[in-house]
Order: sequence, then C-alpha cells, then structure tokens
Amino acid sequence: MFSLNNKKIIVSFIVFILILTQIQSSSVIAGENEKEGAVTNSKLLTNDISFIDERYSSYLTANQDQAIYQGEKLTFDSMETILVEQEFLKSVDGSMVAALKQNDEVTLVIDAPKNALYQIALNFKTENDYVLPVRMDLKVNDDRLFYELRNLVFESEWMSPEEIRKDKYGNEIVPQPVKGHNWQKKFIMDSSYRTNDPFLIELEKGENELTFNVLEGEILVKSLELSSPTKLESNEQKSVTGSNFISVQGEDIALRNDSSIRAGSLYNVDLTPYSAENRVLNYLADDSFKKPGHEVQYEFEVREDGYYYLGLNYQQGSKADFPVFMQIKLDGKIPFKKFKDYPFEYTRGFENTTLINKETNEKIPVYLKRGTHKVSFMISIAPLKPTIEKVEQLSSEIQALSLELTNLAGPNLDRNRDIDIEEFLPGVENQLINWADEINQLYQGLKAFSPNVTEIGAFSQLNIAEEQLKSLAEEVDKLIVRKNELSTGTNSITAYLGTLLQQINDNGFAIDQIYFYQDEKDIPKGKGFLYKQYSKLERLVKSFGNQDYSVDSTDPNHLQVWINRPRQYVEIIQQLIDEEFTPETGIEVDLSLMPDQNKLILANAAGDAPDVAVGVNYALPFEIAIRGALQNLEEYKDFGEVKNRFPQGLLIPGTVEGGTYSIPDTMNFWVLFYRKDILEKLQLPVPDTLDQVRTYLPELQRKGMNFFYPTAGMPGLKIFAGTMPVIYQNGGKFYGETIGQTQLNDNETIEGMRQLTELFTIYNAPYDVPSFYQQFRDGSLPIGISDYFMYNLILNAAPEIANLWDIALMPGVENENGEIQRWSAGGAESNIIFKESDKKEDAWEFLKWWSDKEVQVAFGNILQTTYGKEYIWNTANIEAFDELPWVTNHKNVILEQTEWVTEVPRVPGSYMLERELSNAYNSIVLDGENLRNAVDLASKRVKRETLRKLEEFGYYKDGNMIKPYLNPASNNE
Repeated sequence: MFSLNNKKIIVSFIVFILILTQIQSSSVIAGENEKEGAVTNSKLLTNDISFIDERYSSYLTANQDQAIYQGEKLTFDSMETILVEQEFLKSVDGSMVAALKQNDEVTLVIDAPKNALYQIALNFKTENDYVLPVRMDLKVNDDRLFYELRNLVFESEWMSPEEIRKDKYGNEIVPQPVKGHNWQKKFIMDSSYRTNDPFLIELEKGENELTFNVLEGEILVKSLELSSPTKLESNEQKSVTGSNFISVQGEDIALRNDSSIRAGSLYNVDLTPYSAENRVLNYLADDSFKKPGHEVQYEFEVREDGYYYLGLNYQQGSKADFPVFMQIKLDGKIPFKKFKDYPFEYTRGFENTTLINKETNEKIPVYLKRGTHKVSFMISIAPLKPTIEKVEQLSSEIQALSLELTNLAGPNLDRNRDIDIEEFLPGVENQLINWADEINQLYQGLKAFSPNVTEIGAFSQLNIAEEQLKSLAEEVDKLIVRKNELSTGTNSITAYLGTLLQQINDNGFAIDQIYFYQDEKDIPKGKGFLYKQYSKLERLVKSFGNQDYSVDSTDPNHLQVWINRPRQYVEIIQQLIDEEFTPETGIEVDLSLMPDQNKLILANAAGDAPDVAVGVNYALPFEIAIRGALQNLEEYKDFGEVKNRFPQGLLIPGTVEGGTYSIPDTMNFWVLFYRKDILEKLQLPVPDTLDQVRTYLPELQRKGMNFFYPTAGMPGLKIFAGTMPVIYQNGGKFYGETIGQTQLNDNETIEGMRQLTELFTIYNAPYDVPSFYQQFRDGSLPIGISDYFMYNLILNAAPEIANLWDIALMPGVENENGEIQRWSAGGAESNIIFKESDKKEDAWEFLKWWSDKEVQVAFGNILQTTYGKEYIWNTANIEAFDELPWVTNHKNVILEQTEWVTEVPRVPGSYMLERELSNAYNSIVLDGENLRNAVDLASKRVKRETLRKLEEFGYYKDGNMIKPYLNPASNNE
C-alpha cells in the first residue's frame, strides 16, 4: 500500500514531466513565432473558448458587401400561411395567431424579394401576468447567424396604478405596476442594448425559414414585418414664440418596459411634491431607471400648436465626469438624429437642462400639435459599443496570456524559480506595452464625450489597468510570479476591466420634471438659500417625532414583530398584513426594523424582546433556545402541518432536545454553475458526480481553466456549507445518537474528508479564489459549485454571458446502490416566537399566515414586480417557491436539489466542530499535514469543548454525563 506521501511524490513527478513537455512544446512554438514578436498562440487558445468572434459586429463585418434592403415594408399577417406547426394556431381578437409557450419551437416561412439584409419585427403580446419578459432564440435557415440571436428579449408594458397607497404612518408606498396586455411591435435586436438599431439579418431571395425557440414565458405572435432601416432627419432651427408651458412629473410614469422602474422619495425641497414630515413619491428613482434598454413613457396635453423646447430637471450621478446617453422619442418616433443618443452630463444634484445641439450649442425646437402626446426616454449605451467590445477583446487576450503562463510554469507559483519568459514566449513584453497603449487610446477616445474634464472618474479602471500592464512590462522576468495580476483575483487587470463592463451598464438617471416650454422664464427655479435652511431645520425638528417602523413607535396592545429585512420588504409585508391578515384574524400587528439580530438575547434578558422575530440567521435560534428564551413550536397542535411546508433538513438547526424552536423563512441552495459555451467546445457533458469532475480537471487545466469548490471562496474559516457536503455524500456524519463523542474518525467521514481535500492537494483545484463571479465571467473557472447569492449576482450582473451559462444539480457521490448522494447545505433565515410573549397564540397565527403558500407567492411577486429581478424571493416554502417568477429551468433544478438539502445540527460546542473541521482542512491542504493526524487532533479538541459546553448547560458534571444530549439530526443523517 502506498502512503499519501508516496502518492504525492508520484503525482509531483508526473506534473514535472508534463511541465517539461509543455516547456519544450512552448519553446518550439516560440521559435516559430519569434519573427512576429508577439504572443500569437494566445489567440488560438482564446478562439477555442470565446464567443467574441461570433458576435453581431463580426457578422456585420463579414457581410459588409451585402446589400441592405431599401424597399417598402413587407407584412406577413396570415399565420395560417407562414406558420409550419399548425398546432400552435389560436384565435385571438379575431385573428389567427401563433400561441407559444416555454420550450415551444416554431418555424415561420416567409418570402424575401431579394438577397439582402433586412430588419425583422414581430407584433406580439402576452396574456398572463408573468413578471419575467419573454425570451427566445432564433435560427435563420437552420443557422444561428451570430451569438446575440441566442437571447432575444420581448419586454411587457407596465402601467402605473391609479391609486398611490399610504402606510400606517402616512408615507406613500411605491405602487405595484399593472401589466398591460396590448399588442406591441418590437424589432429583433440586441437584448443587451449595445446597439439601439434592429439587427440586419441576411435573407435569401425566395423562401426563408425563421425558427424561434421560446426560452422563457408565453407569447402570442400576430404578424411579422420585414423593413429597411429608418433614416433620421437633422433638426432645423426654428423660432420659438409664445408663453405656453407644459410640465410632467417624473414619478407620473404612463408606461415602462420593466416593472422595477419606479418612483422614489427624497426629502429635497427642490423636488415636487415635497413634505418635511412624510415620505412622498416625487421623482423617477435613479436606482431603478439605470439599465441599457430601460424605457419610460409619459403622456401630456398640448393646448396650442407650435414649436417648443424640451427640458428636464434631472440628476445623473452614476457616471462621474461622463454622460449617460438617452434615446428620446415623441409619439413613438425619434424626431431627429440628435435625439437618438442624447448625452446628459454628470451632475452632483438635480439640475435643469434644455436639449441642445452640442455642435452649435443651440436649443432644439420640436413641433407639437394640439392634443395628447407621448414622450419616452430609453437608456442607451450604443456610443460605448466599440469601447465595450474592445475591452472584451483585451480581457480575452490577457486571459489567454495568463493561460499560456499557467501551461508554461504550472498552476502553483514558485517565487524561487526563474524563467526567461522571452525565451519561451517571445514578444510578450511588447504585447504588454501594446495592450497598455490600446487601453490608453480607449481612455483618450472616451474623453471626446467629456471634453471639459481632465480625468473621467467613471473609467478610472482603464487607468489602473494601463499602469498595471506597464508595471508588468517593466519586470517581465517576474511575470510568472506576478501572473495572478493578469487575470486572477479581485485586483487583476481582467477584474478591473470586468468591473468596468459591469459599471457601463449602470446608468442611474433620476427625473424630477419634464417640461415643454416656449419662454425660459417659466422654467421652475430652485428654492433660495434661506428657504432651504428653514426646510432643513423643519425636517430636523420633525425627525424627533415617531420613527417609522421603529421599535419605539409601537402599540403595546398590538403583536410586536421585528423583521431583519430592508425597509422596502417591511412596507410590502405591512401592506399584506393590513389587507389580509388583520381583517381575517382581527390581530393588529406592528412591524419594526430589527436593530441588531445579535442583540436579541440581550433584549430578551432586558424584557424588551418582541413577540416574533422574522428573518434571523438560521443558526441563531439555537443560541436563544438553549437558554430557555424561545417558544417550542411543537406545542402547537397544527405544527406538523406547517413544518411540511419546508425541506425537513432546514428544521434541524432550530431543534433542541426534541423541541423545534424555529421555522425556516428563506433557504439557500448550492448548485453546479457551468458555462454552456465552454463545456460544449471542450465536448464535456455536465458532470453528475465528483468522480466525473475529477476526470475533467486535467482537460480543464490543460486549457488553463479549473473547477471551483465553495471552500476556495471562504477566506479563513471554512463553514459547514463547504466542508459538510462531501462528507455527508460519502455516508459520514459528525455525531452519533448523542453529541458527547464526535464521529469525525469514522471511516465514512474520513473518506469524505479525503475526497474533499484531494480536490486541492492531488487534483490541483484552486484553493483560494477571491471572486468566482469574476472568473466565471471571464471563463477561467467555467464550472463550479456556488449558492443563491452567486446565482443572483451572475443572473443580474453578468449580461455579457446571458444564455451562455446554466445550473445543474450538485455533483455527488454514488453509493453502493447506484444512487447519487447530493447532500448540500441550505440554511438562510428563520422565524421565532419568544417564550415570554403574552401573545404566543397570536404570534403562531402570524407565523402560520406568513409562511403560507399564497402569502409567500403574493409577497415574492410584489417584491420582484416592484423592485426588479435582483429581488428574487428565495422562500423556504417549497410549494410557494414553485410558483414564484424565477427562470423556469433554473427553478426546476433548485427544487430538485432541495430534496437533498440538510444542515449540521446546532448543539453545544458545534461552533468548535465547524472551526476545527476548517482547521483540519487548512492544515491538510495548505500545510501538507497527514489527514488522519489532522482529523484526530480536531476530534480531540471538539470533544473537549463539547463537554465544557455540556457542563455549562447542566448536562455534564465532574466527569459524569448527567443526561445525554441527543443528536437533533439522528433521524435525518
């Protein structure tokens, strides 16, 4: 039998031979490319895994000689004629339309008059109240012409409700918008809105097949149009006379294309309306109107025909020293070229501006006839498209160099090893300098949009990346040691460039008023200095009154509920209580923002604890319950019915001596994230087991990529969510029937620990990853296990890889019966009732109501509809989760994974178990400690601390166990 150390020697020898072979191979390649003086083989690697050369701009370049259609608009409005799959036909509003649901694939056959590039539009609508927009992909004549056709988005229209509701304190509440169901027309275009122009799609003369696959949602398609690009006219300078003035409030949104675009409230005397005492909705919130493609529409009445100037009172503080671009339409059309991507300058506060021709500095007049009109504003990043694509290209090339360096010297850094980089990668110094120069050119080009500033704060990452590249070029012989500065970690060059790409998509724009005027004197002026000072004093005085949702602003006769959530959550919950819970039960409830969940024990000791606490950390109830401060929920006769709403493993942390003292509020989930594009090009199927993952690692590492395991993203302490899964999947456990002796030395637990640590010691998975999110985006970690928080981040903050990634069940371990064990953690937040409450029955009624399926679905829908898809509600109620507006395919995976969700029991001393398990992991992975020795030492320390805590709580005394402390998970492990 070989020892672990013997195995390491053999593996190290093999790695040495592979590195030597790679160096020889690189030397040959370097010799062939020496005349070129640059690292050309990096791009060969890049093309293997990148989608950059498949995007629309590359497609346009390849088709630049193709004619663009210039004829009349062609309409295909007979679905019965052009729809191949007749079973999807449905009669709606007197017309036969294509009625498509998720995963439906249909083909439309249309006749094109000539070989040319066409713009294609669909006339569509949605009938249901689903929050997420419809997503489809498109193939033309069985070919996906370019990458962006993978993800076509068809947004719904959302209207403002007629009534603005107020909370119990008199504050206006952000209203939930109402989904419209009108027919809309939308061109097939870039869902990331890097260009505002519809795609030019090549069609052949005669019959063409357009195959749509519905990725998300349901859609009705009435007709299809082919057309030529619209030509915009230049504005003419006209004289504007008269005294008419039309004002529209920014918060009075008629239509929006994203439900999360909403009004906000500021205590600012220059905004209309204003109240020093209560919160009033008085502007279009810039934290909601910010993403490329976000569009708002306003309606206004014109009393007299004539020419008008268009002005706004706005605030744009999202891009320091740089404008936000806006596409402006009047009555559904862009009137002039200057309105296509109009720049609104950076401001430190609300300012008045009038739209002008930036070249002549003259105001732009618009002609309006008497009657009702519409004006719309859509956020655009089209002027930045060349910058975005160049940054993506540079990131890909820098990543490719990092892969070359990894292939050359191996994944682990050796600071005592010198390598002449130029010998193996000739021209690398020049390449670094060239990249720095290209970044500098990008920065200088951006200055054309802000000619009056010396430095553009919004693009400071470019300056940092440039300086870092120059620094690496100056010490090119140290490039191997410093290679992490290229593309790994939060301070790498690609990280800075990735952050820049993310920030380009953040274009927060606030509107107080929009006005059309003829005489400048009618423009509202800001309040004077003395008035503002008086208003500040008035606001200060009123702030000493009752505070909204404060623990001090409550009625002792009401049920007291503390909630560990942001204010917007509390407002929605209070609204649901006032509309449903109180009328049904007669129980009055006061909600309060929780001051600090860690002080709940002290609050209980002081007699200031609430009746109910909602949203506390899932591990906290044990600490309170073991001290006798929580109500045992098992005492309620209908608890058995309520607990079945949740994954049973999530009840374990709140179980103390056979009693259950908390119920889950939300759940976390751990799933496999993977880049579809990269795995497809590497011809690797989605792994089902850890054994499969281990077989993938050599192929990934050969390409300079790797696999992410959660412990690599846990600096210092490796919590149970990282260490427990593989141990449980191997049949291991931490405690027996009682907790007096740990089971860390059991064979199954040792095997799980071995498999976990060998991922890093034998198979070279990275053990320290500061940002899986960043490296998942750039493709260096195209596969890995992570949780809800990473899911939300990638879903909403990585638009450049939309539809290039997916999730799957956590890879597990196959047992002797052939079943794959996929155990994972899932604890998030829990709800509790305090024992000293004199309203325990009312408190239980509240928790039953709050955790009910219908209430959780209503809350999740309102939250996401009102505040956006970043606010996806991860309820622990499984039936409710199934009906929430998550991406359907992802939701199905998560629900299946919840069948394997469990938690390590929280017992006296379990914090030491978590800590010592982490210490053992670190000593094995980082220090090369023998696994048996490390685990044995951890076991002794855990036992010692467990006995000390058992003695503290009266279970153990003078070396004797007075009564055993039963393992709460003994029936689940």
